[in-house]
Amino acid sequence: MIRLQYDKDYAALRQQYLELSKKLSKKEELSKEDKAEKKALSAQLAERRSAYGLSKSALECYLKVCGKQFSKLLSSQQVQTEANRVWCGVEKCLFGNGKALRFKRFMDFDTIGGKSNNNGARFDSETMMVSWVGLSLKCFLPKSASSRSYVEESLKGTVCYCNIKRKMFSSGWRYYAEIILKEDAPAGKRPIGTSTMGIDPGVSTVAGVSETACVLEELAPKAIRYEKKIQALSQSMDRSRRISNPNKYNEDGTIKRSNHEPWRHSENYLKMSRMLKTLHRKRHAYIVGSHRQLCNKLLLDSKYFLVEKMQFRALQKRAKETKRQEAVSEVRQKNGGIKLIQKFKRKKRFGKSISRRAPARFLLELKQKAEAVGGGYAEVDTKEFKASQYNHVTGNYEKISLSQREKQIGGRIIQRDLYSAFLIHNADLELKHPDVEKCNYEFKKFVDKHDQLILSMKKNGLSMRQCFGF
Repeated sequence: MIRLQYDKDYAALRQQYLELSKKLSKKEELSKEDKAEKKALSAQLAERRSAYGLSKSALECYLKVCGKQFSKLLSSQQVQTEANRVWCGVEKCLFGNGKALRFKRFMDFDTIGGKSNNNGARFDSETMMVSWVGLSLKCFLPKSASSRSYVEESLKGTVCYCNIKRKMFSSGWRYYAEIILKEDAPAGKRPIGTSTMGIDPGVSTVAGVSETACVLEELAPKAIRYEKKIQALSQSMDRSRRISNPNKYNEDGTIKRSNHEPWRHSENYLKMSRMLKTLHRKRHAYIVGSHRQLCNKLLLDSKYFLVEKMQFRALQKRAKETKRQEAVSEVRQKNGGIKLIQKFKRKKRFGKSISRRAPARFLLELKQKAEAVGGGYAEVDTKEFKASQYNHVTGNYEKISLSQREKQIGGRIIQRDLYSAFLIHNADLELKHPDVEKCNYEFKKFVDKHDQLILSMKKNGLSMRQCFGF
């Protein structure tokens, strides 16, 4: 990868390919000459990458040699699976938005994959045993009756392959057999609605509107308690590491980059690192479980979902431009005087909230569950739709600040996210604009459901001022 980055011929070919792609994107139809030119450049780029061994087959051959020293532990197909994972990372760096490849740390390698049930880890559904490198490992079913019956129903399908996973608990590592089956997941026993719901996903909340219901929910509301524990434990680990390695730090507290001695970790530090890994596992399990419960709640009312497409990866990045606030602030100086200045705007966006709430994971779970029950999941065109700015009464797009959580529509005060979900619910067939006639027809019913929901939430003490507005 590093040698390819400094290859001038490859850089020139890549620049030609990008310019040609940009030029051809403006044409409606490509001629045979255009296609041939683009194909020739693509072949030259592939040839340069192959010369450095950057191809899937070359990577598999290389890891086949490396895997010989682990032949008693890993089968050939398990080695190929790891090669495929590495190649996925290489592809992101070559063709996607990846920046650099990183090695997995020793404690972070938690999964051994497979490709078939005839090689490597083999699962027998009749005996509930996993055969792997001469070992016969007994698998235990979940203790709860509902989970046990679901697993038993799932195992009636054809087994494709088996992965070995490990998770850190307070008592140590626990190992799991992850079984991949050909058939679809068993149908649930919960009743499924028949309505269509418009979803306006936010960083911390989700709003939904259908023909029969309005929903305004906070994503993973109890995730903050894990964040506080993780933060306190991380600070304790940092203090312990600084005490054990005083020669690895400069006087100002920064890490001394010139010191290449190995890090020394105390027994207490290793114990805390295991506790930290356990907390991360618990937080992940809670977030996924909370999202699935919310998806099941939405499926009780609807099975078809229209969702505003969101780029959460862009929202979690820091702002690039340095700007000053419009408001003037007073700053007291050392001599007692007061100076008027314009402070810099914060560059931070929503990175912590996205990490804590995982809104993209919620949308993924909703899509999978909706399709599993025979429903549908579609995304509206965000740039064309502009749900947060549109007013169906005036027909105008009115941009408002992010802190303003309510809008005045037709003389009524409406919660911003719920109104966006209402517009998405009443989208046209092309999913690019709201259907104004349908909005006018449904607006009165929506206002009644909206007022009932807000009143009920306030009565039950469900408030989140920065997101809900109350």
